[in-house]
Amino acid sequence: MSAIKISGLKIFFPVFLLLIFSCSKSTDSKKTSTGEETLEYVIFSKVGGDEGNYKTIKVTQDSILLDVGKTSRNIHRSWKMPLTENGKKQLFSSFKINQLPFIKSSESLQANDGVDETFQIKTSRTSYVFVNAYNDEYNYHQLKNFKTQLEKLIPKEFKPL
Repeated sequence: MSAIKISGLKIFFPVFLLLIFSCSKSTDSKKTSTGEETLEYVIFSKVGGDEGNYKTIKVTQDSILLDVGKTSRNIHRSWKMPLTENGKKQLFSSFKINQLPFIKSSESLQANDGVDETFQIKTSRTSYVFVNAYNDEYNYHQLKNFKTQLEKLIPKEFKPL
């Protein structure tokens, strides 16, 4: 009989812990879904070409990180800059989060030795990935404005974007 009680406790205890943790996680998800949606980070990249060129710029709430290189020649350079409150406002103000779902991507050009321009945008609620969105003339303007503002902050040796 004592073996039945122990196995009963062995089953009850994990179920009890599972119940506690599942309830606490559901209240956390409700907290994040309320309130205004905000930008967490934006990654702009250009990848491709004959020599395997790449340029990746990650803009977070507090910094800009840029990586540039050519894989064929094993060249890699990095640059990092802290982002001021004014710089953050300047960069992120070009985005209208409610308009992001309407931006259309185009097909990749990398297969033909072309260069793909990619934007990865993470908000507090969802993520967006746009490949060669410059063909969407109507909705591309906010991505273009972001690139223009970013160009003002990047050193000359890493330009053009």
